[in-house]
Amino acid sequence: MSARYYDVVILGADLAPLSCAALLAKRGFRVLLLGQDDPDPSYAIDELRLPQRPFHYAFGHTPVSQRVISELGLGPTLRRPARSSEPPFQIAIPGHRFDVSHDDAELLTTFEREFPEVRRPIDDFHKLAQRVTHGLDGVFTQDLVVPPESFLERQRFARARRAMGPVRAGEGEEILAEFPEGHRFKSMVSLPARFETNADPAQLSALLLMRLYGNCRRGSIALEGGMTGLRELFVQKIQAHSGQLRFDERADEIMVQRGEAVGLRLAQSGDEIACGYVVAGVDLAALARWLPDRSLLESLFERVGEPMVRYYRYTLNVVLRRAGMPPGLGRNLYFASGPDAARSQQLHITSGPLDDKRSLLCAQTLLPARKVEDDPEFLGSVRDTQLGALRELLPFLQEHLLLVDSPHDGRPPDGAHTPLNPFARAKRGPRSMRPLYSYPVTSHMGLCALPVRTPIKRLLMCNGQVIPGLGSEGQLLAACSAARVITWADRSRSWMRRRLWAKMEM
Repeated sequence: MSARYYDVVILGADLAPLSCAALLAKRGFRVLLLGQDDPDPSYAIDELRLPQRPFHYAFGHTPVSQRVISELGLGPTLRRPARSSEPPFQIAIPGHRFDVSHDDAELLTTFEREFPEVRRPIDDFHKLAQRVTHGLDGVFTQDLVVPPESFLERQRFARARRAMGPVRAGEGEEILAEFPEGHRFKSMVSLPARFETNADPAQLSALLLMRLYGNCRRGSIALEGGMTGLRELFVQKIQAHSGQLRFDERADEIMVQRGEAVGLRLAQSGDEIACGYVVAGVDLAALARWLPDRSLLESLFERVGEPMVRYYRYTLNVVLRRAGMPPGLGRNLYFASGPDAARSQQLHITSGPLDDKRSLLCAQTLLPARKVEDDPEFLGSVRDTQLGALRELLPFLQEHLLLVDSPHDGRPPDGAHTPLNPFARAKRGPRSMRPLYSYPVTSHMGLCALPVRTPIKRLLMCNGQVIPGLGSEGQLLAACSAARVITWADRSRSWMRRRLWAKMEM
């Protein structure tokens, strides 16, 4: 074993592992984060930086996000480059195009105009959605381990859960059942949830639909640089507290002795690193490949099953002249070309200026995994299909196009002046798409899928599969949960931190 030792080694560079690393470094742990080949949030074409996917900071006003921002001291930093978007988002579905406002009275007026035949069920839906949102806010305000596993964790979660009142796991199913089959209000509610979740949209319960819809209605924060800017903020905090980041390195084996994770081996150099904890910010399938024996996770698979890929996230970036951007287009728009989710084009589109002369449309759709994996020609045709849907939404788009590109389909950029270098080409293609999984077993009102603790001691999971239904909010909850497990296992650092703050206050 190498003489190099870290309290915690974190694998992955997505939102959950980054925020977990920042929290633990702030709490005094010696942290190392390895990138594990996670793609950067943005990539370069010519002189432009384009996003890997639309960034919608809809979770910025949630209690868990506020807790993380407060603990890391990011409040003043975020207030400078960030601004709230108004309206929070827009909907464009057949026969309807409208803003979804923060204001309840204004929103209900909009729905009375757009859907007058179902006014009462819409009122009932929003009243219940508000109650569910406030109830879950009360639960997530507390520093809990989610999902809870030990006796004390379950006791604390149950106490917080009772404070929600009589909210059931299937809450809202009766109200949604009151709408006619295929009604467009149901399509309007499910569209944001379809893109904000990390789970198979078909698995989303009414309660999850209401939570994701409520988070979007709070209003997203337009952060300069998008996910790249947010990632840089976490990187600065990790480095400020002496944490180490190696985005270009990865581990190819987690070393286990007597059922306990004791270190890992680096792929490039073969060096071994000892550590107190390994936190996996990657999906379960990748984690299983890095273990010396997959059977170590068999008890976990028997208990919760194995996630299966259902969709892939496909992103198309469109650069156009500023004159081609309609003045009424908001920063976040959800678009469906038809009422049938299986047959229509459904897009999440973010828009904004690149410079004084150019604007960017970043559009994402979900591709069925079976089509991507079984039809080798399918992925190559998605760019044209998605561009056609954008032309339907923006009739004058073609006249102002400057560049069209997707990092996922393997095709070269349309309109680029400089060919991609070999290193950039190697990072493109189907493997760069992020999957959405279905889960055989869910728990705790359908919010949770995989546990934070694995059957291997000191090996924790901190990824989008722990609380997949809540999307980015679920990633932050998983990060806080993993950080809490490690922090409470080492009470000495917690005691020293309290003593330090007590002396500073005096």
